[in-house]
Order: sequence, then structure tokens, then C-alpha cells
Amino acid sequence: MYMKSRLRKVFYVCFAFMLFLMQHHSFAQQHLQNIAQEAQKAYNDGQYFYAIELYDSIIQQGYGSAALYYNLGNCYFKTNQMPNAILFYEKAKKLSPADEQINFNLNLANTLITDKIDALPQLFYERWWQALYSMFFMDIWARITVTSVFLLFFSLAVYLITNTLFIKKLSFWLCLVFIIISVFSFIFAQKQYNHTFNRQAAIVFSPRVTAKSSPDDNSIDLFVIHEGTKVILKDNLGDWCEIKLANGNVGWIKRNLVKPI
Repeated sequence: MYMKSRLRKVFYVCFAFMLFLMQHHSFAQQHLQNIAQEAQKAYNDGQYFYAIELYDSIIQQGYGSAALYYNLGNCYFKTNQMPNAILFYEKAKKLSPADEQINFNLNLANTLITDKIDALPQLFYERWWQALYSMFFMDIWARITVTSVFLLFFSLAVYLITNTLFIKKLSFWLCLVFIIISVFSFIFAQKQYNHTFNRQAAIVFSPRVTAKSSPDDNSIDLFVIHEGTKVILKDNLGDWCEIKLANGNVGWIKRNLVKPI
């Protein structure tokens, strides 16, 4: 009886703690939603700087989404802060690459900066590969992977159990199909994950930056870029980072002149 009483108390304490966590999470979500609504109202009223403060306060609490980054990008666009606008449009695009509004506003913002860099043409198989893994976002590819693995084991079980020749052949070929789907969907999910969370790209936040041939102030000047330009981060060395432009140019600049996407 004593043990049962102790277990019952432990259960009640754990249950009460779970309810507290759920209620706290609910209050936190409601609080963030209220801030987002206030920020949207400020934006609609033309109070763009106040809206920036509100949206930024949500991000500082560890929350992020395509809609949040997009709205913050719009605020920076309205205040003519193009580097910040492009930065948050790019963040939004990483989470929702097929969104037409995000892509339109990003392209519009890029027309308003100094540098107009033409990207190197992609080979046909690179375009196909990118189109394939960009069909769905990371979570969709992950679900496809889990589903195909389950169906793979189910087909394998049918193959091992059945004695009917037709069903055995069918289950064998289904196993091969689900193996291929599982492998490629896993690769696509991993590719999307790396694209979303690996900070391999950045935006320049200096009016004028001279790229060097090596991480040294006295090295040869290679080319000049300006604020708002998107670069690929290739390497880091001390206070320097090696960058690559869309046209293939490579050089070294100070790390504090860019902000990762």
C-alpha cells in the first residue's frame, strides 16, 4: 500500500508538471502570436521601424519561419535597407523555395543594389538534379523515406512468406523499387537539410568591399563588390573568409563584412 501511494504521488507530480509545460508552451505561443499581429498592424500603419523591432524580438526568442523572415524583409525593403531585406528574403526562400511572392520580392530587391552579377550557366544534369530535390521540402522527403522503408520491409516479408510465384516476383520487384525510392528520398532530404541549415551563403554588409588574392591586407586586389551582394562562403582563416561569386570569381574578404544567411 505504501509503494502504491508513493507511485500515485509520483504520477500526479509528473502529470501536473506536464500540464504546466503544456500551458507554458501555449502561453508562449499566444504571446508570440500577439507580437506578430502587433507587428503586422504596425507595418500596415506604415510604422516600419517599430514593426522591425517587433519581428526581431520574435527571432531573438528562437523562433523562425518563412512568413516571419518574409515580413521582416518587407519591413527592411520599405525602409530602403536593401542588404537586410535581401538577407531575410534569402532566409525565407531557404524555408520556402517555391514561394512566388518571396522570389518576386527577392528579385526586385536585387535590382536595387549596385552589383548585377550573372550566374554561370548550369550543366543540364545539375539543373535536373536541383529540380528533383527541390520538388519537395525536407520534411516531405523524410516522410517519403520512412514510408518507402516501411513498404520495403512489408514487400520483403511478403516475398519470404508467400509460395505463389506471381506474388513472389511482384514483391521482389517492389522491393527493388522501394529500395531505390528510399535511397533517393533520403539523399534528397539530406540535400534539403544541408541547404536549409548549413550557412554556406552570406550577404555583403559594407558599401564597398575589395576582395583580395589571399587573407592579407597587402595581397593583390582582385575585384570589388558592394552591399547586398550574395556570396558563397568557401573557407575561413582567422578574421578572413574566402568567398565565391555567382560568376565564379573567388577572393578573400574580412568576415565581419558579411552576414550568413
